Amino acid sequence: MSDKELKTSDSVVMEAQPKETNDEAELARLGYKQELKRDLTLVQNFGVSFSIISIITGIPSLFLFGLLTGGPAVMVWGWVVVSVFTLCVGAAMAEICSAHPTSGGPYFWSAKLSTAKRAPLASWITGWFNLIGQVAVTTGISFACANFLSTTIAMGTSKYQPNEKTVIGIYAAVLAAQGLINTFGVHLLKYINNISIWWHALGTTALVIAVLAKAKTHQPAKFVFTQFYDGTGGWADRAGHGYVICIGILLAQYTLTGFDASAHMTEETTNAATAGSWGILMSIGVSAVLGWFLILGLLFSIQDYDATIGSSTGQPVAQIIIDAVGDRAAIALMVIIVVAMFFCGLSARKWFEGPRRQIQLQELGIDVMEPGAVERAEAEGRIKALEKETTT
Repeated sequence: MSDKELKTSDSVVMEAQPKETNDEAELARLGYKQELKRDLTLVQNFGVSFSIISIITGIPSLFLFGLLTGGPAVMVWGWVVVSVFTLCVGAAMAEICSAHPTSGGPYFWSAKLSTAKRAPLASWITGWFNLIGQVAVTTGISFACANFLSTTIAMGTSKYQPNEKTVIGIYAAVLAAQGLINTFGVHLLKYINNISIWWHALGTTALVIAVLAKAKTHQPAKFVFTQFYDGTGGWADRAGHGYVICIGILLAQYTLTGFDASAHMTEETTNAATAGSWGILMSIGVSAVLGWFLILGLLFSIQDYDATIGSSTGQPVAQIIIDAVGDRAAIALMVIIVVAMFFCGLSARKWFEGPRRQIQLQELGIDVMEPGAVERAEAEGRIKALEKETTT
């Protein structure tokens, strides 16, 4: 074969080989091989974090807690303060994400930012905190969904009376449904994320406008922005107002979490170094604005503070909605909240795929922090068992 024919043959082979993308090249620079399918956009990356933060999940589920621990003033201004500090944390994480756009997120970053000697311990601590937080937040989200679904059913029919057994049964069904979708419907999740973004944005707006427009009376601005209420049993007297305020802002702190999901999804996102960082910042910023809007709308629409706290529904938000729009219309607004909570739980389970993959590789004795370790393990056939799971 002539030199010309050899060159032609080599060029054909090179053209036939898949071209390495910038995202894959960036991972290779970090000594890490891409394992997950990359087909998410910036909007979808943002949607995962936005759905996990889910202001329409966190605020309604802890609204009673907020009313009792500081009341309107702490809920309103606590949200602003927590949002500012959360945005600062998010900005720092976004910067690291742009330099290390891997699915392991903080689990991977902690090793890269630590010394070689302390890297395993740093990842171990970060991984366990991530896992414990994931278990706790999924429990809270899905249990809130079960509670609100139970309340909504009770509002629709007098034949159903919520109790511990029925709520736990609904909770189990919610967990099972979310697990099945994340297991067998992974290819649908990016479309669900798109729906979730609009559901949260438009649903929150519709809820606030409805209660404000239909409420018979509105609380004065002084009540909403300055009223302090201690329903903790006297802790404001024993430990001071500061203690109650610190407890009260947990409503905002609990809600404005989960934005690291954008980092965990970077290996599945195109233009990851930029999209992951913007996903973090956008999810915090949009949630902060919409969340404050939701808190203000609900507080202005309260008809009777004590009756709202002691509502027979067990949910102050449900009572505010009923007082504003009536029983039947309230069911439609409650459905908006329940579906948003379900989307939130669905997204909360999805983001853990990245660190879970990292942990699986570590369990096989593959040091993902070591350059070329994944490639060597693949050549040796040590990760074939995980390939099928990764591509489903």
